[in-house]
Amino acid sequence: LTSVHEADSAPFVLQSVVPHVGADMQGLQAYTKQAVTQVRGQLQRNDLPTAVQLHRYIHEVVRVIHKLSAGAPEPLCRELARCFDGVWDCVANAPLKGTTLSVAHLLFALQRLEALLLTGHSVSGVVAVREISSGIRQLIARTPFARIQQDLLRPGGVLVRGVQVNVAFSLAADSSHHTFSWSFRHGDREVEESVLYWDEHFDYGGSSCSDDGEGGGSGLENESDQEMAGASEGEGPASTARLPTEGEAPASAARNADSAPGTKDRGGRRSRARQRAAR
Repeated sequence: LTSVHEADSAPFVLQSVVPHVGADMQGLQAYTKQAVTQVRGQLQRNDLPTAVQLHRYIHEVVRVIHKLSAGAPEPLCRELARCFDGVWDCVANAPLKGTTLSVAHLLFALQRLEALLLTGHSVSGVVAVREISSGIRQLIARTPFARIQQDLLRPGGVLVRGVQVNVAFSLAADSSHHTFSWSFRHGDREVEESVLYWDEHFDYGGSSCSDDGEGGGSGLENESDQEMAGASEGEGPASTARLPTEGEAPASAARNADSAPGTKDRGGRRSRARQRAAR
């Protein structure tokens, strides 16, 4: 990244990070690692950015990622863009309308990049696993409640992107919600994920689902809508010096973004038009 120096001499000054030019995975990984290390170091010293510095830094991160991923496979490009969902408009490389950026937004995006590029697994494998889970979420979202048993709970599993996926569906002991869970093998990895589920016509026996008056289908909702309130809109830069824990997001990002693949979703009754679990 190009160093940012502000006229107000704010302490948050980022040293230059030289990206590896070219559409190669090592370049993306090296750049992400340098950016994460750099930001962590600044925040651990409690060097917080001004709003202008934060804006310029995120803009530069997105610009360099676009440059390094030029020519990369489309699934990888989609996942890179999703790292900034709810935080930044990657297509226009500009802030989202109505979102006041905070340090929490930057940390949230960097954490997503880490989870995509720096897990120790091959990035192509991580992307493939996310694509499969996204396919399952889409199947769940468009399957009527009455056809779940027939269409999704097949003894041999369902085929998603050439992979056999075993799906289970259960009602919670307190009858407050259902849970979809699925598992599959990809390469040398055994993958297990789950999502909470509500159907508007099922009697959940006094469950505390959304009462916003919307209806018309099953509900799958972003976990962060319920639990992630790291930094509200209009709030100043966060003083925390840590990266958020897994799944943690600023409130405005939680409202705008889909859940990150690989996390457990939580939600209430929503119309199909409001479902955000199918990525």
